[in-house]
Amino acid sequence: MRILFLQDTIDSESIGVAYVSAVLKEAGHNTELFILSLERDIDSRIREFSPDIIAFSIVVTKQRFYERLGGYIKSRFPDIKIVAGGPFITLEPKFVNKGFIDFGIIGEGEEAVVELVNSIESKSSIDGIKNLVFKRDNELIVNELRPLVEDIDRLPLPDRGLYLKYNSFRNLTVKRFISGRGCPYSCNFCFTRRFRDMYHNKGKYVRKHSVERVCEEIERLRSVSVVNTVHFSDDIFFTNKEWITKFYDIYPKRIGIPFQCNLTASIIDEDVVRLLKEAGLRGVGIGLESGNEEIRKSVLNKRFSNDEIKRVAGLLHKYGIEIYTYNMIALPKESIDDALMTLELNREMRVGITQCNISIPFEGLPLTDTAIDDGLLDSEGIASEMDKRPETPIIKVEHPEQFERLFLLFPFLVKTRLKIRTIKWLLRMRLNFIYRILHRITYIWNMKRYYDISLISGFKIFLDIKKGERYLKEFFKRCR
Repeated sequence: MRILFLQDTIDSESIGVAYVSAVLKEAGHNTELFILSLERDIDSRIREFSPDIIAFSIVVTKQRFYERLGGYIKSRFPDIKIVAGGPFITLEPKFVNKGFIDFGIIGEGEEAVVELVNSIESKSSIDGIKNLVFKRDNELIVNELRPLVEDIDRLPLPDRGLYLKYNSFRNLTVKRFISGRGCPYSCNFCFTRRFRDMYHNKGKYVRKHSVERVCEEIERLRSVSVVNTVHFSDDIFFTNKEWITKFYDIYPKRIGIPFQCNLTASIIDEDVVRLLKEAGLRGVGIGLESGNEEIRKSVLNKRFSNDEIKRVAGLLHKYGIEIYTYNMIALPKESIDDALMTLELNREMRVGITQCNISIPFEGLPLTDTAIDDGLLDSEGIASEMDKRPETPIIKVEHPEQFERLFLLFPFLVKTRLKIRTIKWLLRMRLNFIYRILHRITYIWNMKRYYDISLISGFKIFLDIKKGERYLKEFFKRCR
């Protein structure tokens, strides 16, 4: 069968889609990917490939986009089956009730997708396919989950060719890889907490590829594309010392290029930092989230102190490793002073690159439930709230306009020595237009440093994303 994956813009490569494509090809099916903002003429491209199935991987923040896209495709191509998977479908299988989705896939979907496509091709029963969601006689049916694949080395290498046909991906010198699956932590705001709860008693949740398999995947990609830096995009790269020790022995000899990874403060000690640095570690991403210890502990369930995170920052600087942080503001019951504590802690850590987001309340997670119980969030309006500008708070906070300005200025302010009283004055000024320009300049500069590319290349990627977003908005206006 012919399966077409559709993705909105070039802002992220989906390794999950690449894995699903690989298992489908291994099963004898034909797959293709179109990035809509780069293809432009969607109808012609769909007719040209003539798929039997169109598939989406939906993240929570883009549910409205894929709802509009799915409705459009069903109206133009009613005979094509639509299959949706990804984090949002896993969190909210009832999304299949919208009507344009023929089948939903929850959880890890490789085996389920192959079974489904084979069943559609042979016109056999789908009733027993685990991980499958579908409607029958106006009733939503959610089949049970299958056990996790514990030996993930038996999965084929992800199908990178889907993305490499696009210059935007092929020419990036930093490429993303996943060395394992599952996160050992239970943060109140994170999708993976719900995911792990779903898979209770369904097999080992935290799994790693062998180091040999990880190196094979990097080597394969290096043979067809430039790879100057490896980014391990696992939630947490270090999960056990034995694996890291083997990685230390094999990776530098077999690959020998710098890498970046995500770690958490509670597991970083000097021995780990030394091993990773000698193996080629260049940068570490840390989920700091909040600089207020009480919010970080009670609201987010991240249990490390400010002293601990500053100790870790000192260790990383000692070994010449750059620090990237992930931060959230506009959290339940967070004041602007609390959010400024997050800014201050980043400055004390001498962070290289920061990512600051307005907190996103995923349905069914403790942070979201708390916000709803406290009257800070309307459970019926979460989806529509996410349609607002990315700087607009979703959870109710005092002085939301100041949180918007802090979001726009955060990456810039981290690099300054401005006093807090000056920053508070800036947050009261209605200069959002100027702050957005500054935010975009900082974004391009951070892309240059993170991806080790020229400013011109960073600016071109930024323009591609913005052009694509504008095109898609105009596309949906024409569809009405």
